[in-house]
Order: sequence, then C-alpha cells, then structure tokens
Amino acid sequence: MKCQQRLIPLLLAAILIADGNSFGSKLVRAPRQDEPVVTENEREQVRKFSKSYVERLLKTRNVAPLLKEFFLSDFTSFSKQDYYEKVSPELYAKLGPKERERLFVAQENLGYIITLDVMTNPNPGDNSDHPFRRILPYRIAKELNRSRLVEGTATFTNRGELLKEVNELEKTLLKARPFLKRRNLEHSSTFLEKIRRFEQDPALGYRIRASMIDEDLKRESGLARFAGQKVFSVDTPILIGLIVVSEGVRLRILTMVPADGD
Repeated sequence: MKCQQRLIPLLLAAILIADGNSFGSKLVRAPRQDEPVVTENEREQVRKFSKSYVERLLKTRNVAPLLKEFFLSDFTSFSKQDYYEKVSPELYAKLGPKERERLFVAQENLGYIITLDVMTNPNPGDNSDHPFRRILPYRIAKELNRSRLVEGTATFTNRGELLKEVNELEKTLLKARPFLKRRNLEHSSTFLEKIRRFEQDPALGYRIRASMIDEDLKRESGLARFAGQKVFSVDTPILIGLIVVSEGVRLRILTMVPADGD
C-alpha cells in the first residue's frame, strides 16, 4: 500500500518522459535545422488558443464541456492507444468513438486532479500524505487512488473490465467535483505562484514549435487531410502538451502529450 501511495505523487515526474513509440511523441519531433519556422502571427494565435483552453480547464475542472469547442470532432480516431497507455492497442481499436471519448475524459479529469494535488502542495518534497488527502475527503481520495486508468502497471484487455473501471472512476469524479469547487484551489497562493513561475519558464510557458506531417504519419494515423500543414506543439504551465492543427480557419487540439519541459 505504501508503494501505491507514492506512485501518484510522483506521476507528474513520470509522465514528463514521453514514450518514443506513442502517437503524440511522434508528432513532437526533435528540433532540426529544417524544422518549420513559427511566424509571429502563428505564435500569437496558437498561444491565445492554448491559453484559452488552459484557462477554461482551470474553471471547469472538466474536459468534457471543452471537447466541442477545442478538439477535433474525431480526435480519438488518430491514436492507436489511450493517452496513459493503460488499454491494449488491440482493445482500443475495438472501442467505439463514444467509448474512447469517455475513457479520455475520465483519464484527463483524474490527471487534472493529480496536477492540482501536486501543484497545491506547499512542500513538494514531502510525499507522506495519502494521495489527494490534502484536497479531498479521505473516502473520495482513497477511491481515486485505487483507479487503474492513470497510474500503476495495469493494461486492460477486456472491454467489460475496462468500461466497469471507467464507470467507477466517473462516479468518483462526480463525487469529488463539489469539494473541488468549494475549495477553489486554482486560486490558492501556492497554485498561482507555481502557475506564474511555469508561465515564465522558457520550456513550459506556452513554448510553441512546429513540425510537418510526414509520409509515415500520414499512413499510420490517417492524417492525410493535414498533409502540407504545420502541426504545432505547445507546452503549457499545467504540464500538459497540446498538439494543435488548423481545421479550416479554426485551431483545434489533435491530441495531448506530456509537456517536454526540456
């Protein structure tokens, strides 16, 4: 149990290491001499879009109402696996769009609470508290800590088992919401100080880089409709990287990856 209790407080450090085989990390290429230049206008527009997403997420504490406004309508169709790689590629391929969306929202909402827990800890080196115990009642904290959809080594291969886990997490997140709203931790001095510090960090303060969809990615992920377009990676101060593309005249989130922070 003590080992499990240490996993979630250390999760943000762990997820900053992107898996070189994942869809998102393939879009975030290492800088090259021929890397597309981000124009000032592009930088301004992408930064404005990304900052708006972060600000809205800090208010809603819920990814679900932001999907229609900020994400591609078919964003779950491009990846071969879920963001936290807890579902086997074979099972993920069998999930329908709504099932993938439910999984994504549940994982990201738990991930947001993990971020909130870590970034409001006034003593970040002290992991003696039960995960989430500082910010939520013990019962809810314990239920969130038991979830296998973000931390741990679980790999789901059975649809029924996965959907049961998603359903249980959704119920616990619903119970946590009024407590998080009441505490309003996003306006605590500790959280605001860290956000300001990260915004000023050259690697996390909405750093924007560009790449192009290459032939391999077009074949692998069905991204042919974005051929010839720039794809922007944005590192945000809440330690989430956004992969942003243009759809018509509007920007949209294609996927998310751990912020590089390098």
